[in-house]
Formats: sequence, structure tokens, C-alpha cells
Amino acid sequence: MEEIAQRLALVREVEGLSQAEFAGRANINSNAWNNYERARKRISIDAAVRLSRTYNLTLDYIYLGDSSNLPYQLAAAIEAVRKQRNTRG
Repeated sequence: MEEIAQRLALVREVEGLSQAEFAGRANINSNAWNNYERARKRISIDAAVRLSRTYNLTLDYIYLGDSSNLPYQLAAAIEAVRKQRNTRG
């Protein structure tokens, strides 16, 4: 569940949005989103589908970390932020 939370936070960071903005655009309650990002609750399928439709994510990426079917620019941006996080510390 921690890995899912990390991916959700990473995508939000790539989009440059606050938790409330990111969740709101996908019609997800901001308190629920906070719980997803903090790994307090696993994101529901319904919420994951809304994310997929809003941000061009795949369920494979959200749940399994498989970025092979993400749009190229999104996958590249996620990888760049991931590398940046790893160099910070």
C-alpha cells in the first residue's frame, strides 16, 4: 500500500497541484485523497478510474507501478521527479 501512496503523491507532484486541487479535478474528496497519499487507506477502484480518466493514468500504474502504457511525456516526467527525489536524499 505504501508503494501506491508514493506513486499517487508522485503524480500529483508532477502535475504541480495541491492535494485539494488534484483530488478535486478528479472528483475525489480531499480528505480521502490525503488518506490515500499517506497510505492510511488503499485507493478504491472507483477513485482510481476517475484518476485514470482525469490524468491519463492507467490502473496498472496506480496499483502495480507499471508505467509502460502511460503517455510518454507523463512517464518521462514521473521518472524525472523520481530521480530528483532520490538525489535529494
